[in-house]
Amino acid sequence: MLYCVSHKPLSLPNVPDLQLMQVGNGESFTDVRDNVGENIATRNAGYSENTAFYQVWNNRPSDYVGFCHYRRLSLTTELHQLLEGDLQTPTLPGGEQMQNYASGSRVGPEALFEAIAHCEGYIEGLRAALGESDVLLPKANPLPAGGFMAQYAQSHPLWPFMNLLSLMSKQDNRLAADAIDFFTRQRQAYWNNLFYMRWPLFERYCEFLFRWLFELEAKTAQPQHPYQQRVFAFLSERLLNFWLYREGLSVVEADWCMTEDVGLTTEAHQQVAHRIAQ
Repeated sequence: MLYCVSHKPLSLPNVPDLQLMQVGNGESFTDVRDNVGENIATRNAGYSENTAFYQVWNNRPSDYVGFCHYRRLSLTTELHQLLEGDLQTPTLPGGEQMQNYASGSRVGPEALFEAIAHCEGYIEGLRAALGESDVLLPKANPLPAGGFMAQYAQSHPLWPFMNLLSLMSKQDNRLAADAIDFFTRQRQAYWNNLFYMRWPLFERYCEFLFRWLFELEAKTAQPQHPYQQRVFAFLSERLLNFWLYREGLSVVEADWCMTEDVGLTTEAHQQVAHRIAQ
């Protein structure tokens, strides 16, 4: 199953094993929400799409599981071919084109969803792309000297990240040492919490992820700025990268697209990734 996470209504095409999942406190626009069964829906302001991860992990087992977002989806080979001519290079404020995969390709939602509807097997294409690898992820972006830690400091208050490493050091010194080495030396990143994997791996990932997010949340106040309040979501992206490294998992990369230009979003790390690539 591939879940498309959204906080607002979305005209998602009716495709087998592609399911819209609503997060947030808005009026219901779909039957599948993050606030049923065992859930952490009330923490969506800080956790973003991770409230959907938690709900699926505890309530919706399946052979394969993946996540995309209302404005970001992975592209299979067939979908890429169907969208040929519609895919554009995304732009920054001022019209500057981005020359790396910090935002994937830009495509209008109407063209994207029509192409998905006409795919002979969109989810089957993701499964085929995964093949014998452990995890399907969007193409990686470059990181600056200083790795994740330096990049995080460019886009967010650094203290929650430091608190996370401190928590690790108090419980598992070897894990903390590996994390510090990884977060300061790694030179590429997988962003946006887009992934597709088999269920047993997803279970292992969630056990790792929510252990550290919950412990951090218990000892860390959220920043006051509305964007920076998504601190646990931001850190989850970094934890996914570290977990992949720590587990020694094999990764296959896929093209992806977004339905909004970076210039229309508040996501500073996308723009930072672009500047690094120049």
